[in-house]
Amino acid sequence: MSGEIIDLHYGGRSGALGAWISGDVLVDCGPSACLPRLLAGLGERRPRQLLLTHIHFDHAGAAGALVERWPDLEVFVHPRGAPHLVDPSRLVASARRVFGERFDGLLGEVVPVPEASLATIEDGQPIGRFRAAWTPGHASHHVAFLDEESRWAFPGDVAGVRLAPGVVIPPTPPPDIDLEAWRDSLSVLEGWRAARLALPHFGLVEDPVAHLGQLREALDRHEGWAREGEEAFVEHLSAYLRARMGTSEAEDYDFTALARPSAAGLRRWLEREQRS
Repeated sequence: MSGEIIDLHYGGRSGALGAWISGDVLVDCGPSACLPRLLAGLGERRPRQLLLTHIHFDHAGAAGALVERWPDLEVFVHPRGAPHLVDPSRLVASARRVFGERFDGLLGEVVPVPEASLATIEDGQPIGRFRAAWTPGHASHHVAFLDEESRWAFPGDVAGVRLAPGVVIPPTPPPDIDLEAWRDSLSVLEGWRAARLALPHFGLVEDPVAHLGQLREALDRHEGWAREGEEAFVEHLSAYLRARMGTSEAEDYDFTALARPSAAGLRRWLEREQRS
C-alpha cells in the first residue's frame, strides 16, 4: 500500500477532506483547525517531508504549526506559493472576506512557515520516490505528485472533488481559475497512467481513467452553466447535486457554500478570457 488517508473531519463532516501519509511523507496537511485530527491519525508516525499541492488553507493551513512542532520538517511548495507561507497575512485577509465568521472554526490560526523550512518545487522535479508536476487550473501554483514506485498519484484539487460515486465536480473558487490550463493539467495526469488517484476530497480512486473522464465532462458542464451567469450556475449545480445525491446529502455537504464561490471563480475566468 502506497498511502493512507487521514480523515480530518473538516467542518465536522467525515469524508470531506483528508491528508495522505505515505511512509514519512505527508501530502497536504489540512487547516490548523483540524490539527488534532491530523496528529491523532499520525499517531507515532513523524513525517520528514510535507508536499503541498497548493497553499489554500484547507490544504496547507497547518504547515506552520507542524514546523513549530517538528522544526526539521521540510515543506515543499510551488515557487509562487512560498512567499504566502512565509507571510500569510494577505491570504488570511482574502480568505476572511470569503469565509466571514466561519473562518476561525473551519480553518483556525495560520502560523507562518520559516523561510529556511521551505523548498520550492520545479516542474518535473524528483523528490525522493515522488515526481512533481506543475498542474495549474484550480490554482496557478498547483502541484501534483506521482509515486513512481507504486504509480499512485496525489493530484490535489486538480483531480476534482468526489462527492459520491460518479459525482465528480471541479472546485473553482477565485482568484485564478483557468479552465484551459486545467484541461492541460488533466492531460498530464492522464499521461502518468497512474494506478490509483489519492484524492484529498475524498479517498482512493481505483479507476483513474474513468474519474478523469468524468471530471473533463464536469469542466465542460460547469463552463456552460457559468456562461449563463452566476445565479444560473448556482441553480444548475444545486439541482444537479440534489438529483444525484439526494436533498439531505447535498445539504449536508453545504453545496450552496461551494456553488457561489465556484460561480465567482468562473466569472472571473470568463472576464479574463473576454479581455484577452
